[in-house]
Amino acid sequence: MAPLKVLIAGAGVAGPALAFWLARIGCETTVIERSSTIRDSGHQVDLRGQGIVVMRLMGIEDVVRAALCSEPGMRFVDHRGRSQAFIAANKTGKGTQSATSEFEIMRGDLVDILYEATRNLKGVKYIFDSHIKDFTQDEGSPGGKVHVTFADGSQDDYDILVGAEGIGSKTRKIMLGPEFPDPRHDLGAHIAYYTAPSQEGDSNDWVTCLIPGKKFLMTRKDKPENIRVYLATRGNCEALHAAKTLAEQKAAWVELFKGSEGAQLDRFLKALSESPMADDLYSQHMTQIRLPEGAWSRGRVVLLGDAAYCPTPFGGGVGTTAALIGAYVLAGELAKRWKANGESLDTSGVEAAGKEYERLVRPFITSEQKGHGWFLKAILPETKLIVWIFHTVVWIIVSLRIDRLLQNLLTPEESHKLEYPDYFGLQEKR
Repeated sequence: MAPLKVLIAGAGVAGPALAFWLARIGCETTVIERSSTIRDSGHQVDLRGQGIVVMRLMGIEDVVRAALCSEPGMRFVDHRGRSQAFIAANKTGKGTQSATSEFEIMRGDLVDILYEATRNLKGVKYIFDSHIKDFTQDEGSPGGKVHVTFADGSQDDYDILVGAEGIGSKTRKIMLGPEFPDPRHDLGAHIAYYTAPSQEGDSNDWVTCLIPGKKFLMTRKDKPENIRVYLATRGNCEALHAAKTLAEQKAAWVELFKGSEGAQLDRFLKALSESPMADDLYSQHMTQIRLPEGAWSRGRVVLLGDAAYCPTPFGGGVGTTAALIGAYVLAGELAKRWKANGESLDTSGVEAAGKEYERLVRPFITSEQKGHGWFLKAILPETKLIVWIFHTVVWIIVSLRIDRLLQNLLTPEESHKLEYPDYFGLQEKR
């Protein structure tokens, strides 16, 4: 029996993670990436909850730990840099995580780890500088295929196509069709990530400075020679929408923050304008992907990661965790039906796997997509009074150790127990 032939669009986190699991059932998997190489740039991400469990089942915990960022915790400072409250990281492996996870890692390092863990697996092939131009699939045919046309005009047929290209997924657009409502949910804010030169005395904490005028400045430090800078603003984003080139984006962010009061803000705006390190600027409209039930897949085409369900582009480690969970569950559901049907999978089997994958993962996504409106208003404050209230509330919570109490009372988030089906019998061996 011929192996399943799978095409995965996108070599970020979700795509390689899926390729890892598909290799276990002998799939012939091709991962295509629009960039000419693995995109190992990006800001700091983290793993939480079931994302940690899945990572451990993949056998990559040691190499992930070797690449972790050393971040003691999150510190709120005023516009002069004076500490207002500090939330320590919980690295005990017990209880819920704080703002800083036990598993903080640069996105690029995690992508590299997943690539190295999969590029030499039997049946897995990576193709760079390539992307999907169009595709069709056979309707109503049990043995149908997905017929893909690539940007260079070449064509090929696949048993399954998985779109894992992120928020702007081309696969999603083609699969749903031009009449489908826009699934992007606007959070009304923009965020920018870039790198600046470090200075002596820079803190290893995740430093957060709330700025009146619906803004914040954050810094995180993963290497001695540089510091990662985050700028965000809520509303009044016309200039950012209009900026297309890197120079225009830099100028727009500098203009938005000029004259604001933030700890070392002038230093970081100057770095954004003048330092070559800041050429890695990534400016993002904060958006969720909210597809209605049943829309994560159609026939032999399935969406994965941010392409299907971007939980939030800001904080919490949810997106990375959701990508790992989704990849594990989708591969598991395909494997279950592959084995049950004598190592064959018709269209109905792929459809059933796609729907069950959505049924199992959607509750987690839905719970994580709620409540961002009030949080963004608090973290991107309009007035000095709101900044003072926020600092006071956080100081009280930390001073009375309410955060520690909650960590001890709540069900441990970083459980070693897999909450999804043990498709590959790995949990039993641990």
